[in-house]
Formats: sequence, C-alpha cells, structure tokens
Amino acid sequence: METFLSWDLYVKCIHVRRGNKMGRLQKYLALILGVIIMMVLTICGASLYEGYRQTRISAITEANNVTLIVQRAISRNMEILSLAMDTLAYRYQHPLDLTHASDEERYNYLFGSTAAAHHITALAILDADGYVRVTSRRSASPSVVVNYSERTYFTVHRDSADAGLFISRPIKANLGNELPVVVLSKRLSRKDGSFDGVVLMALDMSYFRDLFTGLTLGEDGVMSLYSDDGVTYMRVPYHPSSIGREITNNPNFQRLRAMLVDNDGNFFARAHTDGVERLYTFRRIPDAPLIVLLGRSERFIFKTWYDTLYSVLLLLIIFTALAGVLLMLVRRELLKRVAAEKQLEDLARTDGLTGLLNRRSLDEALLAVWQRSQRSPTASFSTLFIDVDYFKRYNDTYGHEMGDTVLQAVAAALREHLQRQNDLAGRYGGEEFVVLLEQTDEQGALLMAQQLCEAIYSRGIPHSGSPLGVISVSIGVATMNRARHQRMEDVLNAADHALYIAKREGRNRVCVAHPGQNDPPA
Repeated sequence: METFLSWDLYVKCIHVRRGNKMGRLQKYLALILGVIIMMVLTICGASLYEGYRQTRISAITEANNVTLIVQRAISRNMEILSLAMDTLAYRYQHPLDLTHASDEERYNYLFGSTAAAHHITALAILDADGYVRVTSRRSASPSVVVNYSERTYFTVHRDSADAGLFISRPIKANLGNELPVVVLSKRLSRKDGSFDGVVLMALDMSYFRDLFTGLTLGEDGVMSLYSDDGVTYMRVPYHPSSIGREITNNPNFQRLRAMLVDNDGNFFARAHTDGVERLYTFRRIPDAPLIVLLGRSERFIFKTWYDTLYSVLLLLIIFTALAGVLLMLVRRELLKRVAAEKQLEDLARTDGLTGLLNRRSLDEALLAVWQRSQRSPTASFSTLFIDVDYFKRYNDTYGHEMGDTVLQAVAAALREHLQRQNDLAGRYGGEEFVVLLEQTDEQGALLMAQQLCEAIYSRGIPHSGSPLGVISVSIGVATMNRARHQRMEDVLNAADHALYIAKREGRNRVCVAHPGQNDPPA
C-alpha cells in the first residue's frame, strides 16, 4: 500500500538523498584516491621489481666473470706446471753428456728455474718401484730411503697408462711449505710403453689461497675450490680446518653436483655453516677434477636495492598518510558544503516564521500526494484548512509582532499533534494553514481537527477583539472522494468551503465538507 509524504518524512527523504549524494562523493573520492595509490604502488612495485631483476642479473654476470677468470688462471697455471713436469721427464729420460759438469749444472739442467718457483715445494722422479731417483729438494737426506709405491699419485699411473695429469687430495708434508700440498703427477713410460715411474710436483696450497685472497668478495663472500668428490682444497676466508674436509653430504654441494652436467651454473641457497643466504656460482676446471665456487651474500648483492626499497616504502607511507589527510580535509569541506546546502534548502522550503512548509513547498507536496493517489486505487487522504479567528483584529489591537507570535504558537500546536511521520503541515498564506493526513478517513480527520482546535483554544492566548476572549481557530475538513474530486484543488476547495461554514456558524469549531453544501459567496 502506497503512503504519502508528510513534512517530516519529506525532510527525512531529502536528508537521505543528500546523505546518499554525500556518500557517493566520498566513495568517488576514496575510489579516485585508491586508484592513484594503486597506480603509484604499481609503478613503484614494477620499478623495484625491475631493479631487483637487473641487480640479480648483474650479480650473476659478475660472478660468472669472476669464476671464469679464476678458472682460466688455474687452468693456465696447471698447463704451465704440467709442461714443467714434461720438461723434467724428458730431460731425465734423455740426459746430456754431463760427465764433467758440476752438481749445480746437473741440477739446473734437470730442474732449471722451476724449482725456485714460490709455490712449488718439490719436483721429483720416482722409478717404477716407487723410489726417488732425482728431486729438487737439496736438503733431502740421501741416507733416508722412502718408498712411495703405495701412494695414490703413484699407483694411479702404474695401473693405468691413460691417467694423464693426476691431482691428489691435500696432503700434509714437511717440505718447508706453509700449508698442505697437493701432488701433481704424470706417468713415465719406456719406449715400449711399459711403466717407468712417475714425475711429480708438490704444489703448496697457499697458491690457491693467494689467488682467491686477491679477489673482491664483498661482505660474507666466500671463494672455494673443491674436487668432484667433495673434498675441500681451499676456502677463503681461510681457516686451516677447512682444507681436506669432505662436504659430500652437504645439501648445497649435492645440488651443485646435480648441475655439473653443464660444467657451470649458479643458484641461491642458505649456507649450513653460517646461515648466510648467498648466490653460489661454480665452474669446473677443464682437464682437472676441480670446481671453483664463488659465494656472494644476498645482503651484499642487494644492499643498494634494499636501501632503495626502504626509501620507497618510507615515501609510500608518507604519501599514503598525506593522501589520507587530504581525503579527510576534502571530506570535511564536503560536509561543510552539504551542511550549507541543507541550510539553504531548508530555508527555501520552510516558512521563515512558523518553521512549517512554505506555500511553494506545500503546493509541490500536495501535487505529489495527488499524483500518487491516482496511481493507487486504495490510497486516500484528508485535508484540514485552518484559519485563525479574528486575526486582523488581533493585529490591529496587539500589533504585527504579537500576531507573528500567535502564528508561531499555532504552528507549534500543529507539530505537537501531528506525530505520524507521514503527516504534513504548511503555511498556506497569512493566518491560514493546511494539514494533509495520508490514509486518514473523514472520521479520523475530524477527530484530529477537533484536537487541534481544542489545543489552540486551551493555550489561552488573550484576544480582546474576539467574543471568546482568547485565540481560537476554525477548521474545514475534506476527504478525497474519487467520484467528486478530479483535481487536488477540488479537495482544497472542499476544505475551504467547510472552513467558511465553520466561520459562519460562530468560529472556534470544525466543519466537514459534504456533497450538496452550498458554495460560499464570492
């Protein structure tokens, strides 16, 4: 069932619409601000991601270059050392006639300047039985006879003619060396291809330490040399306990071995020894069972990127805070604007003296009620036409200022008694008022009119120009009749006619419009 709008309901609907408009504006502002923040976040995120990606690529490229340089340095030196061993083997197997040469000349012929190399601690020839035939160790005691036939660097060549250059595990040796040594050995063969012993070289592990120490590894950076089977040859930062240690069961080394099919590679992993996250880059040494590994800490690699990240996050927090403050300020200004608009709208719709609907708003509301009633066959309404009795006399006697006070008192009485949200009251003009009661039949409208008439009379406002001695009102009541009323004006005219009758019959009373009543005189 459709209902008609009272003044309170009408005002509330206006407030609701205004609130909805305000809500939409706030949502739009929040949406725009959210879109801007998302765009800023997206741009910053994309830039940070691209910076991270470029930093990662640069770190991997730089690490690959470092391991490549180290690989080539070790490979080249291994070739040089291998050639030095080949030279010793050739001179040993093809001696010159040095019958009249001194021991120094014979020594120089065999070992030349190689024996004076910084990291080479010994050069020697072992015969087929594992005994030393010649050695670069001048301090070696000839009375001490040592057999090396059970050493791996000897047996590997004795048992295989294709062993090539053999590199032993780190060996502790008392050869005046600083660190353990690694023995390089090659097979000596007779003309018929049979085994004739080995030529060997003891290389001080300090060679690898000095090579690695010269590299810039950065904070928590490591450089290592491993064998294929997981034996540590060198690790920088250096610690004596690291040399010779087996790391076969280390998960990171197992991961490395799984990638050795490509001879080089890289991966990020956390070290189990110190818990540092590193970029590990490895490369195999050609023709040698050795792997060079460079590890650079992720914190060192991305230090500049992290500084940028924290700066961007700080700026984003400041930006978001400023955006929030801006939104609050805009919202506050919108609230002020809406409040001002509300005040202006209320002033435009409200009678300034009585606070009820003014004539324009009253006409609009009455027209809206009539139009709605035509759309619903069950809709009904009643109107009360109210006029203050002898009001002109009151103004002439007490003045217009007191007359305004009377009109305000009548409006207050109307507001007090129209308790339903869908009832409506407005000032029609001068001392005339109109009340609209939706879904109210004639009996209900008559009861309300009588209550209003009594309420105003009981206020006891003195009026010497009235036979009653106090302010009173006359009220005409009309209920919409679909058969007789074709326009809203017809209903109002009927109420006005009933008001005329009430005045004619003595005032301070209520009359109801009925069919057949005579129209009032012009």
